Amino acid sequence: MVKRMLTGDLNAEIDCQPQFPFKERHMLRAQLARIQHTTQIVPAKLYEMEEESQAVKFSEEGPDMSTESLKSLEAWCHHPQLILNVGRCTHPEPTWITDEEEKNAYIEK
Repeated sequence: MVKRMLTGDLNAEIDCQPQFPFKERHMLRAQLARIQHTTQIVPAKLYEMEEESQAVKFSEEGPDMSTESLKSLEAWCHHPQLILNVGRCTHPEPTWITDEEEKNAYIEK
């Protein structure tokens, strides 16, 4: 939500709306993490998702790893988890909810 030109002074304060309570070095580190996270690619068909548990695992077949096949864009895909709006890849476990059904409903929401 913050659009800011970096000054080059890593100890500079960030004056913006919404407020960013840290220094420019922290904003730069966060931006680099977001860029690195979204640019990780793997060969397509290297991983597959289990239908029951929705877990990602290595595929049994594996991709075609020949040089000619890896030259096409269709041979590649993004692999890492998505970054949530709160800046994490996973939601924190709700410790304040004791009922298991309510906890699962909260996590799914």
